[in-house]
Amino acid sequence: MKNLGSLDRMIRVIIAEAFLLVALFWVREDLQLPLILATAVILIPVISGSCGLYELLGWSSCEMIKRKNDGLKTALVLAAILLAVVGGFASHIYTKNILLEDLEEVNESYNIARQSLLADGINSSAEIDKLESSFAAFTAKYSSYRPLVVRMDGNFSSRNAEILAAISRSKQAGMQGDAPSSQRQLEGAGDIISAMIRDYQ
Repeated sequence: MKNLGSLDRMIRVIIAEAFLLVALFWVREDLQLPLILATAVILIPVISGSCGLYELLGWSSCEMIKRKNDGLKTALVLAAILLAVVGGFASHIYTKNILLEDLEEVNESYNIARQSLLADGINSSAEIDKLESSFAAFTAKYSSYRPLVVRMDGNFSSRNAEILAAISRSKQAGMQGDAPSSQRQLEGAGDIISAMIRDYQ
C-alpha cells in the first residue's frame, strides 16, 4: 500500500542527491560505499511509493500536498534538478581546483629542487628530500580521497608511481655523485607533473 506523498518523495530525492554528491566528490573511499548504500535505501521507498516505517506506525504522507499546492511540487522538482546539475557541476569544478592547487604545490617543490640541483649539483639533496616528502603527502591524500576527477583519470595512479620512481632515481644518482643523471631523472618527474596540471586545467 502506497503511503508516501509527492512532497515526501521529493524531499527524499533531494536528500538522496545530497548523499550521492558527497559520496562522489567529498569523502574518502572508505565512506563512499556507505553513502551510496544510504542513497539507495532512501530511494527505494521513493520508487515503490511505500515506506516500511510509515506502514508500521500507521502513517501516510499522501495527503500532504493538495491540488491547490501544485506550485510547491513544481518548486521541489526544480530544486532537485538544480541540486543534481548545479551541485554536481560545482562539486566537480571545486574538487578539480583543489587537486590542481595540490599539484601546483608539488610543482613548486619540484622547481625549487631543480633550481637547487642546477646551482649546487649533488649538494641539493635536501631540496630533493623536500620534494619527495611533498609528493608522498600528495599521494597519501589521494590514495584514500578519490574525487570523481581522480577516478575518471585511468592514468592517475601509474603517473604518481612514475613521478615517485623518478624522484627516487634522481636522489640515488645524486648520492652517487652523478649530477647530470640526477637532473635528467628529476626533470622526468617534472614533465609528468606539468602534464598532469595541463590535463586538469
